[in-house]
Amino acid sequence: MDTVFPELTNQKEEAKPAHVDMSIEADGTVLWNGTAVDDAALRVKTVQAAQADPQPELHLNADRKVAYEKVAQAMSAAKSGGLTKLGFVTNPARR
Repeated sequence: MDTVFPELTNQKEEAKPAHVDMSIEADGTVLWNGTAVDDAALRVKTVQAAQADPQPELHLNADRKVAYEKVAQAMSAAKSGGLTKLGFVTNPARR
């Protein structure tokens, strides 16, 4: 009877960092992974996320009706908290 062994490699498997979803609703409400947060909680959460190793990516999704000022404030909070990886989530218009 032949024994079959899995093929082993010497390459390090790189773990993809986790991500955090931050959404801004049309009324300006900020959601952190689906939970509403105020400005103080947002600052705490960004600092905590920035300290993780590896640091998570921040996926920002803003309602198209929200004022750009609110988006800029959320981006500033992320940067001030130490998050360095920010991506925008878009939902293309349906035709």
